Amino acid sequence: MTHTAITKHPEPAPAPAPATGRGRRLPPRWRKAILTLHVTVGVGWVGIEIVQLVLGLVGLSTGDAGVVRATRVVMEILGIELIAAAAWTTLLTGLLLSAVTQWGLLKHYWIVTKLVITVALMLNGHFLLQHWLRVQAEMTDAPDAPESLGLRLVISMSVSLVLLVTATALSVYKPWGRTRRGRRRPATGRARP
Repeated sequence: MTHTAITKHPEPAPAPAPATGRGRRLPPRWRKAILTLHVTVGVGWVGIEIVQLVLGLVGLSTGDAGVVRATRVVMEILGIELIAAAAWTTLLTGLLLSAVTQWGLLKHYWIVTKLVITVALMLNGHFLLQHWLRVQAEMTDAPDAPESLGLRLVISMSVSLVLLVTATALSVYKPWGRTRRGRRRPATGRARP
């Protein structure tokens, strides 16, 4: 009587869950909801900048005092109320996504660059653009106010738009690889959660 050896094939190990920032996980439904909010608000920010730029160009190129007044008032509302909300929401959702996904906040050059762009745009908006927009809006009764302010706004908004499109492209292409921090391996003695 021969005994045949019964070979047990080990069951395949379950696929590891995607690594997340320092072991924190976010359920896929929440991650997708936050990502949707982040993308939507970021696209909205780009749209606001496009509208601002068009209004600025119209204000510079028209001789109609009523149109100039209207562009200045609308630019102030968009530039002070909406852009601040869009910028803060984009920053906070981006930080949250970086913290709870495999990307990490300081692990990839493209994320660090996006963070720098966002913070630079927010500082520029807070310290320069809002002041210029208020000054321009106060000149609604003086449609022949110096064009230099309107030109500064158009240039600043053009640069902002280029930077926002650059940040969007970085999200799509994810260039440049990992930072030094992102290349570090976790200590071998630590258990991965």
